[in-house]
Amino acid sequence: MSEAGLGSVFLINVPIMLVVAPACYVLLPRTEAMTPGKWHIGQALLLIAGIISLVYAAKAGFGGGQPLALALPIVAFGVVMMLLFVRKQLRSDGPMLDLSLFSHPAILAGIIMALVATGALAGVELTLALELQYVIGKTPLQAGIFMIPIMVAAAIGGPAAGFLSNSFGLRPVATMSLLIGAGSLAYLGSADFHNPGLAVPAALALVGLTLSIGLTASSIAIMGSVEAEKGGAAGSLEGTGYELGTGLGITLFGVFMASVFSRAIDLPPDLALPLAQQASRSIGDTYLVANQLPAEQGAALIAAGKAAFSAAHVTLLSVAAAVIAALGIAIHFLLANYRPTGDSAR
Repeated sequence: MSEAGLGSVFLINVPIMLVVAPACYVLLPRTEAMTPGKWHIGQALLLIAGIISLVYAAKAGFGGGQPLALALPIVAFGVVMMLLFVRKQLRSDGPMLDLSLFSHPAILAGIIMALVATGALAGVELTLALELQYVIGKTPLQAGIFMIPIMVAAAIGGPAAGFLSNSFGLRPVATMSLLIGAGSLAYLGSADFHNPGLAVPAALALVGLTLSIGLTASSIAIMGSVEAEKGGAAGSLEGTGYELGTGLGITLFGVFMASVFSRAIDLPPDLALPLAQQASRSIGDTYLVANQLPAEQGAALIAAGKAAFSAAHVTLLSVAAAVIAALGIAIHFLLANYRPTGDSAR
């Protein structure tokens, strides 16, 4: 992620954490029942090595323009590490992640929702942060303020999801939240951010609200499908899904954005080849190259970069909307027989 994107995301999340941290201190119990367990450092290292290898290969090979001869062996290494990790989890008496829980359709649905929803939310924040700064011309502070509706609505969506699920059932709430979120993303893909009016902030809030409801619905599906003694194992899967979704969302959105941008940019014909290759990597590189050129040529390059990034923005949010919509339909079927563990016991 660029410094501009990091700055805006930082400005959005810090105020939220300043509210959440004191609330956790006040609301959470002072004592907690703990069960002894082992930290399987070898299993953790396999997982870390596999994820880092795959992410690096995606960014360097597919997003950074490195030769496939370098990227493919790293992909193969990452896949081997992940397969070894899965093998150890299935054979271990005390696995770090209890993968047998995936046999529950509701848990599988919850993990998929966690991965995709967190990935989409992180990727959308990254895309919008870059759009607002490089194309619209806002400062990191202004871009962060512009995206506050996402996080404020997300803070409301969590508590609302529990109430809605109890009132209408988990399946319709999870399905409708994802479908409405997909519609909001599709609208943002075609919206005019130069003249946002009230429609764009409202759509941002709707994205934050619906995806937050989807995330809470995923938690309800996961934790409601296991007995109390399996709660820790289910929570580990859930937490891993959230963290992995955030990392993969930023990686995949970034790589996809760079790929679309490099194909969409219409570079000035008189630009030297090394500078043209650098300028086509990302909107940030476009600005770096433009600063090295005469004023008129630099302005033309920046204009081309802005047009290409806007095209990438439309494509990216449209694809994200389609993925979220497909997820909503899949969740409708995966949760068809969902019953909370307590209900089934009765």
